[in-house]
Amino acid sequence: MADFFLELARPIPGAQVLRRDGLAAVISGIPLPSHNPVWLERPDPELADLASLLDEVEARRVPFTLELRPGSGKAFAELAAARGMTAAGEEPLMAVDKAADVRLPDELSIRLLAPHEAPVHARLCIAGFGMPDDVARRSVTEDTLKSSAVRCYVGEVAGQPVTTSLTITTGAFTGIIDVATDPRYRGRGFGTAITERSVADGLAAGASWCWLQSSDQGYPVYESYGFQLVESWPAWTSEP
Repeated sequence: MADFFLELARPIPGAQVLRRDGLAAVISGIPLPSHNPVWLERPDPELADLASLLDEVEARRVPFTLELRPGSGKAFAELAAARGMTAAGEEPLMAVDKAADVRLPDELSIRLLAPHEAPVHARLCIAGFGMPDDVARRSVTEDTLKSSAVRCYVGEVAGQPVTTSLTITTGAFTGIIDVATDPRYRGRGFGTAITERSVADGLAAGASWCWLQSSDQGYPVYESYGFQLVESWPAWTSEP
């Protein structure tokens, strides 16, 4: 995941990657907690190292999220609470190692976006997630889509963009994010179809697994496709 977000943040001016023994953080500078994640790369890093890393992240003055690991111990959660962070439930990490047949609805066509079409992806994330306009446009840019590791998809109905996803393949893994569908076109299998295409292309590109972090709403959909829960991470978010 650190490699994935390093690739995603690389084109963002001022983005920074911080790593300690067993810890990682990617600070994009975008004012949304999920865009400035801090992780435990193993369950038992030194607590003092995490405190030091959080000091550096807080110095950037952007909201951020801390994702712990099962078995980390209460001391890590207590550290987050003591720093004024808020418990935000759990983030399930899911993975799949086999591609199903892409079940493309008759009216839907899926293609890759060219770099100059990055605003199409942004508009669908704005519509599908309610993401702020400036956040969506800064997160995925033309330079992002120029990377050979990145594939950004759009699904269209009669030429109208209705669904999107973005994948990055790093080593043996393909990560999938931003699976978003225009609310006016939900319930028609478009999000499932673009996820299936994302998985099929990721495995065809040499990945052993495709992974994603699911919302509560998306969990049963991904589970029915074949994604399996790897770990569920207790999440904490910073104050604005």
